[in-house]
Amino acid sequence: MCKPTVANGAASTPSARKRVAVIGGGVTGLAAAWHLHTQSKRGQGGRGDDEVEVHVFEAADRLGGHAHTLRLNTENFSCRDLAENQDDDNKTATNNNDEVDIDCGFMVYNPSNYPNMTEWFSALSVEPEPSDMSLSISLDGGNTVEWSSTSLSGLLANPAQLFDSKFYSFFRDMVRFHSRAGNLLLLPENDPKRQVTMGEYLRNEGYGEGLASYYLVPMMAALWSASVEDVMKFPAVSLVEFMCNHRMLQLFDRPLWNTPAGRSIQYVHKMATLLAKNAHTSTPILSMNKKPKGPSIVDSDNDNSFTYELFTTDNTSVGTFDHVVFACHPPVAHQILSKCNATNSSGTIDAELLANLNKIQYGDNVVYIHSDPKLMPKRKSAWASWNCMGKSRYLTTHLRHVSGNDSAEKNEKAIKREAMEGSASGFGARLDEDKEVTKDVNGGVVDETHRLEGENGRMRAVYVTYHINRLQNLSTPRDIFVSLNPHQRPDSQLVYRRQIMSHPQFTRETLAGRKAIKEEYQGKDGLWFCGAWMGYGFHEDGCRSGFEVATAINGVPLPWVQEKKENDDAALMVLPPPDLAKFTYQQNNGFFRRLKHLLSYRIPVAICKVFVTSFLKGAITKGELRLRLNDGTTLSFGDKSEVGGDDQPVTARIFDDWFFVKVATEYDLGLARSYMAGQFVVEPLEARQKYHWSLCPAGSRDETNDVIGDPIGLTRLFLLFVGNRDLASIGARRSAKQHTYANALQNASGLAISKIGSFLNYLRFKITMDNSERGGSLKNIHAHYDISNDLFRTFLDKETLMYSSAIYDAVAAPTVLKNGVPRPSAGLVFKGSLEEAQWRKLDTLLDRAQIQPGQSMLDIGFGWGGLSLHAARKYGCRVHGITLSVEQKALAETRVENEGLGHLITFEVIDYRTFARKKENQGRFDRVISCEMIEAVGHEHLGEFFWAVEQVLKHDGVLVMEAITTPEARYETYLRSTDFINTIIFPGSLCPSLHALVDASYKWSTLTLEHIDNIGLHYAETLAEWRRRFNAKEPVVRKLGFDDVFMRVWNYYLTYCEAGFRSQTENCLILVFSRPGNRALVPLTETRSVTQLKSLTKEEVNAWLEG
Repeated sequence: MCKPTVANGAASTPSARKRVAVIGGGVTGLAAAWHLHTQSKRGQGGRGDDEVEVHVFEAADRLGGHAHTLRLNTENFSCRDLAENQDDDNKTATNNNDEVDIDCGFMVYNPSNYPNMTEWFSALSVEPEPSDMSLSISLDGGNTVEWSSTSLSGLLANPAQLFDSKFYSFFRDMVRFHSRAGNLLLLPENDPKRQVTMGEYLRNEGYGEGLASYYLVPMMAALWSASVEDVMKFPAVSLVEFMCNHRMLQLFDRPLWNTPAGRSIQYVHKMATLLAKNAHTSTPILSMNKKPKGPSIVDSDNDNSFTYELFTTDNTSVGTFDHVVFACHPPVAHQILSKCNATNSSGTIDAELLANLNKIQYGDNVVYIHSDPKLMPKRKSAWASWNCMGKSRYLTTHLRHVSGNDSAEKNEKAIKREAMEGSASGFGARLDEDKEVTKDVNGGVVDETHRLEGENGRMRAVYVTYHINRLQNLSTPRDIFVSLNPHQRPDSQLVYRRQIMSHPQFTRETLAGRKAIKEEYQGKDGLWFCGAWMGYGFHEDGCRSGFEVATAINGVPLPWVQEKKENDDAALMVLPPPDLAKFTYQQNNGFFRRLKHLLSYRIPVAICKVFVTSFLKGAITKGELRLRLNDGTTLSFGDKSEVGGDDQPVTARIFDDWFFVKVATEYDLGLARSYMAGQFVVEPLEARQKYHWSLCPAGSRDETNDVIGDPIGLTRLFLLFVGNRDLASIGARRSAKQHTYANALQNASGLAISKIGSFLNYLRFKITMDNSERGGSLKNIHAHYDISNDLFRTFLDKETLMYSSAIYDAVAAPTVLKNGVPRPSAGLVFKGSLEEAQWRKLDTLLDRAQIQPGQSMLDIGFGWGGLSLHAARKYGCRVHGITLSVEQKALAETRVENEGLGHLITFEVIDYRTFARKKENQGRFDRVISCEMIEAVGHEHLGEFFWAVEQVLKHDGVLVMEAITTPEARYETYLRSTDFINTIIFPGSLCPSLHALVDASYKWSTLTLEHIDNIGLHYAETLAEWRRRFNAKEPVVRKLGFDDVFMRVWNYYLTYCEAGFRSQTENCLILVFSRPGNRALVPLTETRSVTQLKSLTKEEVNAWLEG
């Protein structure tokens, strides 16, 4: 026990025994109460010098929680709860042949995986009896597949499976999954691949739909009483760890399971007898007051200087306690503690604690206890203890609703063909903004019963029926079943009871909240949190969690731990969960697998590592690049000098040495795909102030996490590459036309092994990427712009939805002195919001077009309608927009309708070439504006674009184009290569050089270039703001279904582009074209347009910066 001390420094004196309140009388609360009650006597050593007075408060009228024993009458189909405080009820129903006792919650355990529960039952003299833990899967009423693990006849219960190739692939994948899944647990703790969901893991590893639908997904859904959607969102590490530790990743040597003899009421009854009057049922704790302890006594060991007065119904106080153990569901704890903040003036509860409790999610389940066999497999030979009944059309690793008669697998393949690389997980997703979910105090959904069961319930893909006769060795001739969330209700004449039970749902948010509570709040100010949600959600997890809290309070280890303690584990207080990951790996790591690993992994890695490190030594001469490897070594490249104003090293953490193979064989695309696969991340700098001011504005949030690493670090990595590339290009040999010339085989010069990979990537690009009018452009636009309107809304400005560079209010950064020498400006300092900057850009485009009220305007590639809406709203223009994106058109038309501008704006899905050929469009428009659409045209089709514009433009018309351009010095090489952007992000895209645009306009039209603005640095800031907003909205992105791969690919895309514009090696130009002699552009020759404004003084710049 914690020894109290006198606050004024007088000698310490023992205080009265500590009073502990345990809120919740389930297994967790009973376990904690047992240890505190029986192992906290005086003189037991450790810190257990004082007695502990423990009280358990349970809202229900019985103890036990999910340890719920029912007495069924199989004659009249009635049942009643067995009460733990009535001796007659605790005698097994053997005298009446029509009565049988069953457990409908906690049913089975085994010594290997339930060590603390097994020992505790032994201490309570609760005897075990053997149980059967067989599994069966039955899909589509047994017509698609139906098998069980009971016997060979059960395995082939449906003879048609012998002719189902998917059934055989399921077996192959099951063997592969069993042998490889344990490898996930051997990865470093901060490896991004440990963060993947189960759905991502199965897709990334190439497992077929057979494994998911015929085995894994139904079994997981049954284990956690969760929907398929929830299972697919579970962290893969948690599920694999559970399966590994429960020896479910092996075909043989699986544990033998037990069930409590006499049912779980036996241990609940013994705990009720032990606690006697200190066990308070029908006593919900509704609120509490936090009060400081008196100045004379503080709890020095637990740093607890508060007491808590608890209140039940009618605001009745049940006493004041030194420690409060929340052994209830976290939503209940959240409600109690929130009320404490609302009513308490002497002490408040940390808001972050409340926020983390709110992350712990629970799901309700409808439970039927019945005897209706229609909720079992069709063939009795397939009956098992656990029977998973489902619909194959919903059992897929791809979380997408499948319409019509298409299979999930067919639907997913179609999406992969259409979507840009890395985006298939959420392609086409939409948020259901109308759906509101209200939760009750137990974390369940209010009035959700009708959605929990039935054909379209939460468990519409699969439900589970337990055959209690097998699990609990029932002697009754009548079959007893327990079904959770069935697709059809059992015959009402055969139902004993229907009830609601809640189970934790292990989402990313749940795990994050759990981790924070464990590490930051456990025991703080005498508040403790425990429950099955602290582990995998099973009885042993709740039991162990309660024991961990109890031993922390009284400082005494569990008695069975004390007996097993050795010198090297003196701190052990509770038996930990088994760790069989390495055992499973070693068991499956035979000679042939090791040989295969040597030939297919270790040797290629060793060879490519030599090539890559040799290349980096020559390529990185300035700055510093560090590669930190799994074996603890760090490879360093460069002279540690400053590059682009950044004097800090860039550190890449390499989690998978296959990184070297990807880079060596695919060059820059290999680097991108390695990052997408989670093989490396860039680590953050030690302190925020070490970042260059332009990359990390004051007050910006830290975006670093385990999945994406440090996105600002990615920008720094690309800036380091660009800085060294440009240094190496000075004095490089040029062609006669002063253009660097190269082909796909020369692009990877310095990394010889990459030449073949670069050439193959280029060849694939030329064959598959088509920007023709015949449909190639439509496919390419669809792959990126139709990903999801709701996705783009997460990071674009809220008012214009412009997906192009903004123009900020900006001045050049003040000149700084370094070693007494003035240094040139390190870029622009920006001010204002993204929304303000986008409005400024729209005004700039319309100003450059010299648009007049009432004129007609063609918006080519109108996006989500921001420019069209502004032109119609501000100038009354008649706007026609054309696009190839169906999704953009749908949202843009909704915005037009909401603005009431339908009489001025029309939109059309059509190729610009087809549009120009229509006779009615000849010479139709006063102005044509194309905002960052030219990049989708392709070099071979630039002339066609200018031809099309001239066809639709009036004689005195004006074309304003905003274009991302490539410097002429690199354009020839760029044309003969592939990169991350034109292969993955914008398939088939190309950023033309200014010369290429002017040349195309000269050859294909009479349009001439009249005016240029360069807003490239503004684009760098726009991209950085998009990235910050995107990462801040990660929960929304995840809700749309996008996975880790997409989070990485989008961050890579935004930082990759930001680095190009920030280094001024990519430009964003606003270009004005017209026919010669166009007097409409005279205002662009005014003094304000063609001369520099007077430079700001130093004082004016400082005033601007402070303003």
